[in-house]
Amino acid sequence: MTMLIVTLLSVIGGAICCFAGYKIFRVALALIGGCLGAYGGMLLFSVLSKYDIGFMHMKYSELITVIVCAIVLGALAFGLYMKALVAVVTLICGWYFYFDSGSMGFKLPWTSPLITIAVSIIFGMVIGFAVYFLQKWAIIIFTSFIGARIITSVLVPYLMALVSGKHGEMVLQVLTREISGNAEIAIGTCAMLILMGAGIAVQASKNK
Repeated sequence: MTMLIVTLLSVIGGAICCFAGYKIFRVALALIGGCLGAYGGMLLFSVLSKYDIGFMHMKYSELITVIVCAIVLGALAFGLYMKALVAVVTLICGWYFYFDSGSMGFKLPWTSPLITIAVSIIFGMVIGFAVYFLQKWAIIIFTSFIGARIITSVLVPYLMALVSGKHGEMVLQVLTREISGNAEIAIGTCAMLILMGAGIAVQASKNK
């Protein structure tokens, strides 16, 4: 149930960001924050559920954790808006750089995870400040990319599960890179680039 709700909300939020991110950027930023919060909530639950915490073993505790995290981060992103822009963009771009660099076969010139985290944060901040200062085109490209990335993050694992016959919480496994097959990476990357291109084209045509 939790995975289905997160998937539906992610697809809806991702589509809005991808194809209308610039026009309603404040709402798009809140949706991005909400999606980030939902993913964070799943990861938080997966960690805390391993301990003897009463609430974490109650019915719907995972769903409640995900919803609370999504609402909190979404509300913060919407309320702080431009103040939160750099922080939200830094977190998201840093997140994807940290996890995607390894799964997509990039050979980093270091082995320390701390250096990778530091580089991820710097990479995210560069994108964040670019969006903050360059505005229109940076926002269009950023929202199209993030929207496409969110959609493919949740749909591609389900597609692979349907084809392979393996079911379960594959979205969380993909997000944490517990599974990252070559076929999945290729399909996900192609789908993301197609959606991103479509999003940029649609937003550019509507915001001339």
